[in-house]
Amino acid sequence: MISRTFVRVAALLAGLGALSVAGRSLAAGEEERARNLTRDAMEQDYLATNFKAAAAKLETALKLCGKDACSKELVARIYRSLGTVRAAGLGQQEAAVEAFKEMLRLEPGLTPDSNYVTEEVQKAYDAAKAAMAPAATPTPVVVEKPIGVLKEEPWAEQATFHPVPIFVELPEGVEAARVVVRYKAPGQEWQELQLKPQEGGYGGLTPCSAVEKPGELLYFVTAFDSNLDRVASAGSAQAPRKVVLAKAITGRQPALPGGVPPSECPRPEEVLSCETNDDCPGNQVCKELACVEASEVETPPEDPGTKPRQHHFSVWFGPDVYFVSSADDACSQQAQKDGTQTCYFRDGTQYLRDPAEGDGSVVGGAALGTLRAMVSYEYVLKQRFVFGARLGYALLGPPAHKGSAFQPFHGEARFAFHIIPDSYARKGVRPYAFVGGGVGGAAARVNTTVAENDNGNRQAFKLDVYQQGGSAFVGGGFGVGYAVSTQLAMLLEVGARQYLPDSALAVAPTLGFSYGL
Repeated sequence: MISRTFVRVAALLAGLGALSVAGRSLAAGEEERARNLTRDAMEQDYLATNFKAAAAKLETALKLCGKDACSKELVARIYRSLGTVRAAGLGQQEAAVEAFKEMLRLEPGLTPDSNYVTEEVQKAYDAAKAAMAPAATPTPVVVEKPIGVLKEEPWAEQATFHPVPIFVELPEGVEAARVVVRYKAPGQEWQELQLKPQEGGYGGLTPCSAVEKPGELLYFVTAFDSNLDRVASAGSAQAPRKVVLAKAITGRQPALPGGVPPSECPRPEEVLSCETNDDCPGNQVCKELACVEASEVETPPEDPGTKPRQHHFSVWFGPDVYFVSSADDACSQQAQKDGTQTCYFRDGTQYLRDPAEGDGSVVGGAALGTLRAMVSYEYVLKQRFVFGARLGYALLGPPAHKGSAFQPFHGEARFAFHIIPDSYARKGVRPYAFVGGGVGGAAARVNTTVAENDNGNRQAFKLDVYQQGGSAFVGGGFGVGYAVSTQLAMLLEVGARQYLPDSALAVAPTLGFSYGL
């Protein structure tokens, strides 16, 4: 009969064995995670110049390894990568020296990875090596196994929107568990592509996102064994392969060995450029200077204060600056015959006598003329073109008299062009130019003195002289508005009018207030 003591001892031994197996399994898992973190830190983050992320992953890998969870060789390679990142990427020279010292303590013959060696990395390694070397006996340098060269016939050019085929063959006697391409497309950062085993080697196609723009596609290929050690390479980050991407190529279409050229990648949909919605066809609208379907644009709730208005009503006030013509004997009956020049006493009675010859002269120049009050309607087409009409009355004209040629009624048709697109859809300044024409007259009053001989006695009189033009006109000018909203705006115009058939020229500064519906 088996004793109880024997059973207890057997159970204890079995439990210890199970714990040992579990411990080895856990340690193996930690080592695999540390190995993967080391690979990602150098092959992804370091090559993408994301040095802080690379250092963080390497430090995490060291924590996973702890004291004995990883092999000494793996820990030494983690310190090697950490020294490289600190020296070449982060500029932490002293910290890099410490990392390389730990590497040499674990693996005295290990040297920096030749794929990542820079001047800073070499300096840090040399400093660590000098610090670790014994005073009397120099540390022997163990040369790492040389890296083989992958056989490749790279393509010199490829058409845009066509993937670039990449194919390599392993050198004789070299076995690989993983073959990786690192590539840099025009305007992009370094990225990674894993080649797949094919007859005679490893091959693959770059993604479409790498061949959309003309320029140079850079890449290099590295083969790794099961321990993530480099066993062969073609090119390097310092001397990559270069493929010219052009809209068209003259040579043979690139393809993988024994295959056909890759299919063309989908091209991005071409869009029309625009400034306003009116520049876009159909149901498209303008968004960020490009035409897009209206259904793709979220329409925010419309603010009544910013809604474009097409119908605008205005009131206007402004004087005419009339250019008076020089005249001698301005108040003679002959001078007043056609009604374009008339003279009046101060009480408004027309002067119809004959002054002494040479009296009643008028000096030409600008004079303040009639004052206009007007109302207008304007219709806005495409937020830039404006058609309108004005009606008004000219005040301060000459007194009414028989045969008067003055036309106080003002009627005008107008067209305006706004310099800023969508002027009526926004607040602020609205500069524009305009032309117009219609019916109406303009006049200006100046003073003169005439004298009469009455039985040898000379009598002098001060008279008001009116010069006038019309009864039709054409003109144009410039204006500017300031809109406090799309409904309400204040406007200022400066225009010139040429009156016909009684020729006269007037400049008209006009102030207006507009309200849109």
